[in-house]
Amino acid sequence: TVPQGVVYQDAHGQITSANQAAQRILGLTMDQLQGRSSVDPHWEAVREDGSPFPGPEHPAMQALRTGQPVKDVVMGISVPGRDRTWLMVTATPIFKQGRLAQVYASFEDITQRIRLGNELQRQATTDDLTGVANRRSLMGRLASEFERVQRHPHLTCCVLALDLDLFKGVNDTWGHAAGDAVLLHAARLMGRATRQHDLVGRTGGEEFTIVLPDTSADEACALADRLRHSIAVTPLPHAGVGISITVSIGVSLIAPGDTGIDAVLARADRALYQAKAQGRNQVRRLDPQSRTITRTLIG
Repeated sequence: TVPQGVVYQDAHGQITSANQAAQRILGLTMDQLQGRSSVDPHWEAVREDGSPFPGPEHPAMQALRTGQPVKDVVMGISVPGRDRTWLMVTATPIFKQGRLAQVYASFEDITQRIRLGNELQRQATTDDLTGVANRRSLMGRLASEFERVQRHPHLTCCVLALDLDLFKGVNDTWGHAAGDAVLLHAARLMGRATRQHDLVGRTGGEEFTIVLPDTSADEACALADRLRHSIAVTPLPHAGVGISITVSIGVSLIAPGDTGIDAVLARADRALYQAKAQGRNQVRRLDPQSRTITRTLIG
Protein backbone atom coordinates (compact mmCIF):
# COMPACT_ATOMS: atom_id res chain seq x y z
CA THR A 1 0.00 0.00 0.00
CA VAL A 2 2.99 2.35 0.19
CA PRO A 3 3.26 4.98 -2.60
CA GLN A 4 6.89 4.04 -3.32
CA GLY A 5 7.63 1.30 -5.77
CA VAL A 6 9.28 -1.82 -4.38
CA VAL A 7 10.88 -4.48 -6.58
CA TYR A 8 12.64 -7.66 -5.42
CA GLN A 9 15.39 -9.17 -7.57
CA ASP A 10 17.12 -12.49 -7.08
CA ALA A 11 20.87 -13.06 -6.86
CA HIS A 12 21.06 -12.98 -10.68
CA GLY A 13 19.32 -9.60 -10.84
CA GLN A 14 16.01 -10.90 -12.21
CA ILE A 15 12.77 -9.43 -10.86
CA THR A 16 10.80 -11.85 -8.74
CA SER A 17 8.09 -9.58 -7.32
CA ALA A 18 6.88 -5.99 -7.33
CA ASN A 19 4.22 -4.09 -5.44
CA GLN A 20 1.30 -2.29 -7.05
CA ALA A 21 3.04 1.09 -6.86
CA ALA A 22 6.03 -0.29 -8.77
CA GLN A 23 3.77 -1.69 -11.48
CA ARG A 24 1.96 1.65 -11.78
CA ILE A 25 5.16 3.73 -11.88
CA LEU A 26 6.91 1.40 -14.35
CA GLY A 27 3.81 0.99 -16.53
CA LEU A 28 4.12 -2.81 -16.55
CA THR A 29 2.18 -5.63 -14.99
CA MET A 30 3.78 -8.20 -12.73
CA ASP A 31 3.70 -10.72 -15.59
CA GLN A 32 5.62 -8.24 -17.76
CA LEU A 33 8.12 -7.46 -15.00
CA GLN A 34 8.75 -11.07 -14.02
CA GLY A 35 12.21 -12.15 -15.10
CA ARG A 36 13.33 -8.71 -16.27
CA SER A 37 16.56 -7.32 -14.92
CA SER A 38 18.11 -3.91 -14.49
CA VAL A 39 20.44 -4.54 -17.44
CA ASP A 40 17.49 -4.91 -19.82
CA PRO A 41 18.12 -2.34 -22.62
CA HIS A 42 14.36 -1.73 -22.94
CA TRP A 43 14.58 0.55 -19.91
CA GLU A 44 16.70 2.98 -21.99
CA ALA A 45 18.05 4.31 -18.69
CA VAL A 46 19.81 7.69 -18.65
CA ARG A 47 21.47 9.95 -16.11
CA GLU A 48 20.30 13.48 -15.36
CA ASP A 49 22.69 14.88 -17.97
CA GLY A 50 21.14 12.63 -20.62
CA SER A 51 24.09 10.24 -20.87
CA PRO A 52 23.39 6.48 -20.87
CA PHE A 53 23.00 4.76 -17.51
CA PRO A 54 24.56 1.30 -18.05
CA GLY A 55 22.54 -1.54 -16.59
CA PRO A 56 25.45 -2.93 -14.53
CA GLU A 57 25.63 0.43 -12.73
CA HIS A 58 21.97 0.27 -11.69
CA PRO A 59 21.68 0.51 -7.89
CA ALA A 60 20.28 -3.02 -7.61
CA MET A 61 23.13 -4.48 -9.64
CA GLN A 62 25.69 -2.55 -7.62
CA ALA A 63 24.14 -3.80 -4.39
CA LEU A 64 24.30 -7.39 -5.67
CA ARG A 65 27.90 -6.95 -6.78
CA THR A 66 29.21 -5.24 -3.64
CA GLY A 67 26.86 -6.41 -0.93
CA GLN A 68 26.46 -2.79 0.15
CA PRO A 69 23.33 -0.61 0.00
CA VAL A 70 23.16 2.08 -2.68
CA LYS A 71 21.06 5.12 -1.85
CA ASP A 72 19.23 7.93 -3.66
CA VAL A 73 20.36 7.42 -7.26
CA VAL A 74 18.50 9.48 -9.87
CA MET A 75 17.80 7.83 -13.20
CA GLY A 76 15.41 8.27 -16.09
CA ILE A 77 13.75 5.28 -17.75
CA SER A 78 11.43 4.59 -20.68
CA VAL A 79 7.88 3.79 -19.58
CA PRO A 80 5.27 2.46 -22.06
CA GLY A 81 2.81 5.15 -23.15
CA ARG A 82 4.50 7.96 -21.25
CA ASP A 83 7.35 10.39 -21.59
CA ARG A 84 10.58 9.58 -19.79
CA THR A 85 9.97 8.81 -16.12
CA TRP A 86 12.51 9.89 -13.50
CA LEU A 87 13.12 7.79 -10.40
CA MET A 88 14.98 8.17 -7.12
CA VAL A 89 16.23 4.65 -6.41
CA THR A 90 17.64 2.96 -3.31
CA ALA A 91 18.78 -0.67 -3.36
CA THR A 92 19.36 -2.82 -0.29
CA PRO A 93 20.98 -6.30 -0.34
CA ILE A 94 19.38 -9.12 1.65
CA PHE A 95 21.50 -11.87 3.17
CA LYS A 96 20.38 -15.33 4.22
CA GLN A 97 22.66 -17.44 6.35
CA GLY A 98 25.51 -15.09 5.54
CA ARG A 99 25.06 -15.30 1.77
CA LEU A 100 23.71 -12.59 -0.50
CA ALA A 101 20.33 -13.95 -1.58
CA GLN A 102 18.46 -11.05 -3.18
CA VAL A 103 18.07 -7.31 -3.31
CA TYR A 104 15.11 -5.05 -3.05
CA ALA A 105 14.97 -1.70 -4.79
CA SER A 106 12.62 1.00 -3.57
CA PHE A 107 11.95 4.06 -5.66
CA GLU A 108 9.72 7.08 -6.03
CA ASP A 109 8.58 8.90 -9.12
CA ILE A 110 10.29 12.32 -9.16
CA THR A 111 9.42 13.21 -12.76
CA GLN A 112 7.60 16.41 -11.85
CA ARG A 113 10.46 17.52 -9.62
CA ILE A 114 12.99 16.95 -12.41
CA ARG A 115 10.84 18.75 -14.97
CA LEU A 116 10.37 21.71 -12.67
CA GLY A 117 14.10 21.88 -12.03
CA ASN A 118 14.82 21.72 -15.76
CA GLU A 119 12.32 24.49 -16.44
CA LEU A 120 13.81 26.71 -13.76
CA GLN A 121 17.27 26.04 -15.20
CA ARG A 122 16.00 26.89 -18.68
CA GLN A 123 14.48 30.15 -17.47
CA ALA A 124 17.70 31.08 -15.69
CA THR A 125 19.89 30.49 -18.75
CA THR A 126 17.69 31.24 -21.77
CA ASP A 127 16.49 34.42 -23.44
CA ASP A 128 12.70 34.31 -23.28
CA LEU A 129 12.08 35.81 -26.72
CA THR A 130 14.59 34.02 -28.95
CA GLY A 131 15.31 30.82 -27.03
CA VAL A 132 19.08 31.29 -27.27
CA ALA A 133 21.35 31.69 -24.24
CA ASN A 134 20.87 34.82 -22.15
CA ARG A 135 23.75 37.11 -21.24
CA ARG A 136 24.43 35.43 -17.90
CA SER A 137 24.65 31.98 -19.44
CA LEU A 138 26.76 33.24 -22.33
CA MET A 139 29.27 34.95 -20.06
CA GLY A 140 29.59 31.81 -17.96
CA ARG A 141 30.37 29.72 -21.03
CA LEU A 142 32.76 32.33 -22.36
CA ALA A 143 34.61 32.39 -19.04
CA SER A 144 34.97 28.59 -19.17
CA GLU A 145 36.32 28.71 -22.71
CA PHE A 146 38.70 31.51 -21.76
CA GLU A 147 40.10 29.47 -18.87
CA ARG A 148 40.45 26.45 -21.14
CA VAL A 149 42.54 28.40 -23.66
CA GLN A 150 44.70 29.87 -20.89
CA ARG A 151 45.44 26.39 -19.52
CA HIS A 152 45.99 24.86 -22.95
CA PRO A 153 47.39 27.53 -25.31
CA HIS A 154 47.35 25.18 -28.29
CA LEU A 155 43.52 25.17 -28.20
CA THR A 156 41.46 27.76 -30.04
CA CYS A 157 38.17 29.52 -29.48
CA CYS A 158 36.63 32.45 -31.36
CA VAL A 159 33.94 34.95 -30.49
CA LEU A 160 31.53 36.61 -32.92
CA ALA A 161 29.84 39.91 -32.04
CA LEU A 162 26.71 40.43 -34.15
CA ASP A 163 24.32 43.34 -34.57
CA LEU A 164 21.25 43.42 -36.81
CA ASP A 165 21.61 46.38 -39.17
CA LEU A 166 19.14 49.27 -38.94
CA PHE A 167 16.89 47.28 -36.64
CA LYS A 168 15.11 50.39 -35.36
CA GLY A 169 13.70 50.81 -38.86
CA VAL A 170 11.99 47.43 -38.58
CA ASN A 171 10.20 48.47 -35.39
CA ASP A 172 9.30 51.87 -36.80
CA THR A 173 7.95 50.43 -40.07
CA TRP A 174 6.35 47.17 -39.01
CA GLY A 175 5.83 47.49 -35.26
CA HIS A 176 7.43 45.88 -32.25
CA ALA A 177 5.67 42.53 -32.74
CA ALA A 178 7.30 42.26 -36.14
CA GLY A 179 10.59 43.33 -34.60
CA ASP A 180 10.35 40.49 -32.09
CA ALA A 181 9.62 38.08 -34.93
CA VAL A 182 12.71 39.31 -36.78
CA LEU A 183 14.87 38.71 -33.71
CA LEU A 184 13.52 35.17 -33.38
CA HIS A 185 14.03 34.61 -37.11
CA ALA A 186 17.67 35.76 -36.93
CA ALA A 187 18.32 33.63 -33.85
CA ARG A 188 17.02 30.54 -35.63
CA LEU A 189 19.28 31.19 -38.61
CA MET A 190 22.21 31.52 -36.21
CA GLY A 191 21.30 28.20 -34.64
CA ARG A 192 21.21 26.50 -38.05
CA ALA A 193 24.58 27.94 -39.03
CA THR A 194 26.40 26.83 -35.88
CA ARG A 195 27.37 23.45 -34.47
CA GLN A 196 25.88 21.66 -31.48
CA HIS A 197 28.77 22.59 -29.18
CA ASP A 198 28.77 26.27 -30.21
CA LEU A 199 26.74 28.73 -28.16
CA VAL A 200 24.52 31.51 -29.49
CA GLY A 201 23.54 34.18 -26.97
CA ARG A 202 21.52 37.38 -27.02
CA THR A 203 23.37 40.16 -25.22
CA GLY A 204 21.18 43.18 -25.98
CA GLY A 205 18.17 44.37 -27.96
CA GLU A 206 19.37 43.35 -31.43
CA GLU A 207 22.84 42.25 -30.34
CA PHE A 208 24.06 38.66 -30.25
CA THR A 209 27.31 36.89 -29.40
CA ILE A 210 28.41 33.46 -30.62
CA VAL A 211 31.09 31.37 -28.91
CA LEU A 212 32.92 28.97 -31.25
CA PRO A 213 35.13 26.48 -29.36
CA ASP A 214 37.89 24.65 -31.24
CA THR A 215 37.63 27.09 -34.14
CA SER A 216 40.45 29.00 -35.81
CA ALA A 217 40.10 32.64 -36.80
CA ASP A 218 39.89 31.72 -40.47
CA GLU A 219 37.19 29.12 -39.79
CA ALA A 220 35.27 31.63 -37.65
CA CYS A 221 35.40 34.22 -40.45
CA ALA A 222 34.13 31.68 -42.96
CA LEU A 223 31.25 30.66 -40.68
CA ALA A 224 30.43 34.31 -39.98
CA ASP A 225 30.24 35.11 -43.68
CA ARG A 226 28.00 32.11 -44.36
CA LEU A 227 25.72 33.31 -41.59
CA ARG A 228 25.78 36.88 -42.87
CA HIS A 229 24.80 35.66 -46.33
CA SER A 230 22.06 33.39 -44.97
CA ILE A 231 20.42 36.24 -43.07
CA ALA A 232 20.70 38.62 -46.04
CA VAL A 233 19.00 36.24 -48.48
CA THR A 234 16.33 34.88 -46.10
CA PRO A 235 13.65 37.52 -45.48
CA LEU A 236 11.06 36.93 -42.78
CA PRO A 237 7.57 36.32 -44.24
CA HIS A 238 5.22 38.82 -42.60
CA ALA A 239 1.78 40.11 -43.55
CA GLY A 240 2.12 38.81 -47.08
CA VAL A 241 5.54 40.36 -47.70
CA GLY A 242 9.11 39.64 -46.67
CA ILE A 243 11.02 41.72 -44.11
CA SER A 244 14.64 41.76 -45.21
CA ILE A 245 17.44 42.30 -42.72
CA THR A 246 21.22 42.17 -42.71
CA VAL A 247 23.79 41.68 -39.99
CA SER A 248 27.24 43.05 -39.25
CA ILE A 249 29.70 40.74 -37.53
CA GLY A 250 32.98 41.22 -35.68
CA VAL A 251 35.36 38.28 -35.15
CA SER A 252 37.99 37.84 -32.45
CA LEU A 253 40.16 34.94 -31.34
CA ILE A 254 40.75 34.25 -27.65
CA ALA A 255 44.50 34.63 -27.15
CA PRO A 256 46.55 32.94 -24.38
CA GLY A 257 47.91 36.36 -23.43
CA ASP A 258 44.51 38.02 -22.99
CA THR A 259 43.99 39.53 -19.53
CA GLY A 260 40.32 38.53 -19.45
CA ILE A 261 37.18 37.95 -21.46
CA ASP A 262 36.53 41.71 -21.56
CA ALA A 263 39.59 42.10 -23.78
CA VAL A 264 38.24 39.48 -26.19
CA LEU A 265 34.79 41.06 -26.31
CA ALA A 266 36.30 44.52 -26.80
CA ARG A 267 38.22 43.29 -29.86
CA ALA A 268 35.12 41.67 -31.32
CA ASP A 269 33.15 44.88 -30.71
CA ARG A 270 35.83 47.00 -32.42
CA ALA A 271 35.67 44.74 -35.45
CA LEU A 272 31.88 44.96 -35.41
CA TYR A 273 31.93 48.76 -35.29
CA GLN A 274 34.33 48.74 -38.24
CA ALA A 275 31.88 46.56 -40.20
CA LYS A 276 29.10 49.02 -39.37
CA ALA A 277 31.21 52.03 -40.32
CA GLN A 278 32.18 50.57 -43.68
CA GLY A 279 28.67 49.95 -44.93
CA ARG A 280 27.11 47.16 -42.78
CA ASN A 281 26.25 43.63 -43.93
CA GLN A 282 29.92 42.75 -43.56
CA VAL A 283 32.32 40.67 -41.47
CA ARG A 284 35.45 42.14 -39.91
CA ARG A 285 38.16 40.45 -37.88
CA LEU A 286 40.52 41.97 -35.35
CA ASP A 287 43.47 39.81 -34.32
CA PRO A 288 45.08 39.91 -30.86
CA GLN A 289 47.90 42.47 -30.52
CA SER A 290 46.65 44.24 -33.65
CA ARG A 291 45.43 47.82 -33.85
CA THR A 292 44.01 47.49 -37.34
CA ILE A 293 41.38 45.28 -38.89
CA THR A 294 43.43 42.55 -40.51
CA ARG A 295 40.88 40.67 -42.54
CA THR A 296 37.75 41.70 -44.38
CA LEU A 297 34.96 39.65 -45.90
CA ILE A 298 32.44 41.59 -47.93
CA GLY A 299 29.19 40.19 -49.29
